[in-house]
Amino acid sequence: MRLSPRTLLISATAVALAGIAAPAQAADSPKERRVQVVMVNFSDSTFPDPAATKSLLQKSYFGESKSLTSYYNEVTRGATTFEAAGGGILDPIELPMSAAGCDSSKISDLTYQALEKKGITEEDYEHVSIVFPNQKTDCDYLALGSVGGGTTWMPIDGAEISMTALVHEFGHNFGYSHQLRERCTSADLASCKPSEDTSHKTPMGGGGWAAGLTAPELIHSKWLSGDEAVKVAKSGTYTVRSLYGSGAGVRALDIPLGEDRLVVEVRGASGTVDGRISGVHAYRAPKGDYAEAALVDTTDADHWSDKGAADADALAEGTTLTDAGEQVSVKVLASGEGKATVAVSLDGVPAPAEAPAEKPAQDTTSGDSAQKPAEKPASGAGTLTGTERPAAPASDDEELAETGAESDTAVPVAAGGALLLALGAVFAARGRRRAATARSGRHSR
Repeated sequence: MRLSPRTLLISATAVALAGIAAPAQAADSPKERRVQVVMVNFSDSTFPDPAATKSLLQKSYFGESKSLTSYYNEVTRGATTFEAAGGGILDPIELPMSAAGCDSSKISDLTYQALEKKGITEEDYEHVSIVFPNQKTDCDYLALGSVGGGTTWMPIDGAEISMTALVHEFGHNFGYSHQLRERCTSADLASCKPSEDTSHKTPMGGGGWAAGLTAPELIHSKWLSGDEAVKVAKSGTYTVRSLYGSGAGVRALDIPLGEDRLVVEVRGASGTVDGRISGVHAYRAPKGDYAEAALVDTTDADHWSDKGAADADALAEGTTLTDAGEQVSVKVLASGEGKATVAVSLDGVPAPAEAPAEKPAQDTTSGDSAQKPAEKPASGAGTLTGTERPAAPASDDEELAETGAESDTAVPVAAGGALLLALGAVFAARGRRRAATARSGRHSR
């Protein structure tokens, strides 16, 4: 029998306190992941219009467009999606605690206890998302999620919910960390230096929910097939197609780099994602941990305020990444029109000059070409990672660009369309996980 998310949160936190990382548990994942959305009230703070909030949550989590489920259905090409758990979206549960202090551990403990009293157990869901009014909590995060676990905390300010925060926190449930970038201005992979700048190539790296997931994240969740994410074992030249583009073929190269892996992808606008991301990008996965991969950035641009082209930090034609010690080199021979030609040299053996002829493009929307399902995250985890609250919202797109913020659609309860939120300060700490002491142990946000 599976342990409940609440139990795993407590036990995994104890492991983390002992200085040992708590790994997520692996299991086969259902295509449709059941989400138990729980509205909770505090003794001194309640939802003013529960029915309207319930309607908002139904649309935000499970709507056909601009929702949590539509986003993951698109970026996984149907390999996973979300559905409401059997309990549906519950009417507000009254928690016997005040809102002040935003005690996430106490909130989750009391919520899981209340669910058990209603007969809703860990067998009834893969995720529990706790939604609560934020007027008096003074939370210092926009939202919170357990990494590799099944719990998310979603404070609501007024009559909207941040879609970027929602997609981001469920990404933490799948095991993804905040994605940073490492500076490699000489294109020498051995001299790269860690950076606190986020990648802006994924919702996990400040890209907002208009960005798709990166190839390392898709590989981590097994949402790319073996034919799409090629593990390079010898020198070769490859044609790599856009990660979310049409047609069949190679979507990513997974290259050995000593103890690490180097993942190369091509990005470009497709469907509702990647409108501001294009070109060839590479990521280093430390010791093969794809969920912790960092963008390899050969520029020295400040991408928090960069107003340049979508491919300003992409690897241009002719760029060669090298690691002499590991005898690895990766050269971009050509890039454009939704694909790139990339030469990989391993063990000092030169790559062939040309890529082999491509197979005819196939329709990737059929059931036969669906991606493999992901490993199921554990229901709880020892690390909580969240989205920092914006310091101040921007008033228009120009100010968003100036502050490096990303546009985020917040679905309103009342009519009036989408509300743009400034989320540049969402990663104000630039990906740093700020430690905070909570009732059940030390948490990272």
